[in-house]
Amino acid sequence: MERSVTQVSQEEERMDVPALPDTSAEGTGTASPRIHRLGAVRSTQDEASALLRAGDAPPFAVTATRQTSGRGRLGRAFASPDGASLALTWAHRTSLGPADRGWFPLAAGLAAVAALEQVVPAAAGEQRIGLKWPNDLHTADGRKLGGILVEARGAEDLLLGIGLNLRGPVLDGDGEPVPGAAWLRGEAGLRPDVGPAEDRGLRVALEEALVAALGEELAALESAQGDGDAAGTRDRYTMTCLTLGRTVRVDPLGEAAAGADAPPTLRGAVLDVDEHGRLVLDRADGEGRIAVDVGDVRHLRPAAP
Repeated sequence: MERSVTQVSQEEERMDVPALPDTSAEGTGTASPRIHRLGAVRSTQDEASALLRAGDAPPFAVTATRQTSGRGRLGRAFASPDGASLALTWAHRTSLGPADRGWFPLAAGLAAVAALEQVVPAAAGEQRIGLKWPNDLHTADGRKLGGILVEARGAEDLLLGIGLNLRGPVLDGDGEPVPGAAWLRGEAGLRPDVGPAEDRGLRVALEEALVAALGEELAALESAQGDGDAAGTRDRYTMTCLTLGRTVRVDPLGEAAAGADAPPTLRGAVLDVDEHGRLVLDRADGEGRIAVDVGDVRHLRPAAP
């Protein structure tokens, strides 16, 4: 997944769909940010963007039980079945300029891992959940539990979208299992299945934990002017990143401009995540170290002896 923050137009189309009752913190006497809990939507990113245009001030969150036109990396569209996944967008207003926001996408991944550890901690023998650089939620054996998309709206608003597979198996549009997918509950799930009747409680607990963790991680970066070391983000990230120490292939994102050479595919061993959140590779072609800012990272299996 790309690490950069994507700038998106304010003119997305909003789908008129029935919404569930909004069970946010407003009116409860607490200071918690508002959570807009919706039913079926095109995407939580679009719903949050519409709320910003209507004058809602961040921070707030939008969640949905179903997305019909969700967006992933590189603008890839997907749909999530009703109740089987968690979709949440956190709206954040930043005081930092674009050059100082490099750690935000990684911090969103940290917040997601922290929320999962709080709500569904791994017991002995259960799979650890960590981050494939920069912020895909993966198991130690390489299956993907969820993903994150960060988009900018205007000069100071950011939308951090998080999707998690709650119940599996995860199927594609043709009803076939999605290769390499992981999920929390159901047959072959990462955590014990206590039955579909408890899924709503799991969803609400994860939503609230995500909102709290996102607020904490982003507040630390804001206070440190985006400095990942001063905020402690880099230390927390390196303890969570499953890509460190791995041999990887990094494919370029997007298409080269007309007349321009496409960036090369890189292979190498991951040595570090630097002070800017970039992946530091020792190149397999013998050309030394390189810091990777964006790219599609694939973990490679160790070569056979």
